[in-house]
Amino acid sequence: MNFQDRTLVRKLATVLVIKLVVLVALWWWFVREQRVPVDTNATASQMLGASPAPIPTLPGATP
Repeated sequence: MNFQDRTLVRKLATVLVIKLVVLVALWWWFVREQRVPVDTNATASQMLGASPAPIPTLPGATP
């Protein structure tokens, strides 16, 4: 590997690390706290095409 190849590899690695840092920062600021509530009974009825029995939950568990 000659000098130009090593310089190119170093530059590409630097660009990839910067892109990774930017993507992680964007995710951290905008996506990390987002939550989607899921209604298991509605999802099951939509997937099965019928009205299923309610799905049991553990006492004290939050839906």
